[in-house]
Amino acid sequence: MKQRLAISLIVGQGVFFLVETAMVHHLGGRIPIIQLALLRATGGVVIAAAIAWRSSASLRTQHITLHLFRGGVALGYLWVLMYSFGTLPFADATALSYMQVAYITVFSALILRESVAPRRWLAATVCVIGALFIAQPSFRSWNVSYFVVLAGTSLNALSFVLNRYAQRHDNEVTTMLYVNLVSATGGLFLIPVFGAPIQIPDATTGFWLSGVFLLGPMGVYLGIVAVKHAETSTLAPYTLVRLVIGVLAGFIVFREAPALVSIFGAILILVSCALTSQRGRTPRVLSAAGCEDP
Repeated sequence: MKQRLAISLIVGQGVFFLVETAMVHHLGGRIPIIQLALLRATGGVVIAAAIAWRSSASLRTQHITLHLFRGGVALGYLWVLMYSFGTLPFADATALSYMQVAYITVFSALILRESVAPRRWLAATVCVIGALFIAQPSFRSWNVSYFVVLAGTSLNALSFVLNRYAQRHDNEVTTMLYVNLVSATGGLFLIPVFGAPIQIPDATTGFWLSGVFLLGPMGVYLGIVAVKHAETSTLAPYTLVRLVIGVLAGFIVFREAPALVSIFGAILILVSCALTSQRGRTPRVLSAAGCEDP
């Protein structure tokens, strides 16, 4: 039941991220990425504070160094994200970001000491291949920038894994608060570096930005709660289920018939999810006290 809950939360996260991405895309690049990241982190702080107030959850931590590191990793990936979409073709940059599934599996074994069965390695491989079929990158002008982005994508996976690691010591609300607080503070300092003055949006732009302020952080929170209830190597392929949802939404909402290669890619992602969800060893679940059940 815990694993099913975690999977449902990750799928829900994918839906939130998909809607958020669509709303950001509608803005057409009018707002710099660094400001979007600052707005998202600020929304995360507000939502975490609201949840803590509502649930009377403690926000104290004795592991501030861990949260500072986790926030630094998030800021590092923000730089990679800005660099990738600024130097690489859109399809190529998007495709490289999907390598997070493989990195999550690796970090799950190295950092969390999860017992990653062969079927999970196979699932990660199949999932990445499926995502590449959907993204259809060209990789025609391969250069050093590709290696930088490929390596930098590991930071996003590291953030995902650290969300579970942090909950060995703190609850999910505390993790959510400090991660976003560090990211927001770092974002404020990065705005002058990137020379992007803060813009006051009009009412229409503000509506589309609400997806960044609300939906993005809500998706992050669902992911943080999810990794409390299941091993991250199990959840890794599910982080790309949003691509399958995107293909279905394009067909249902916009009547856009997906290409056969996209359908095949979506099938591969679903197959990878089935592989990683096969029952094996009972996963360790983080208790409310922050320790793992034996």
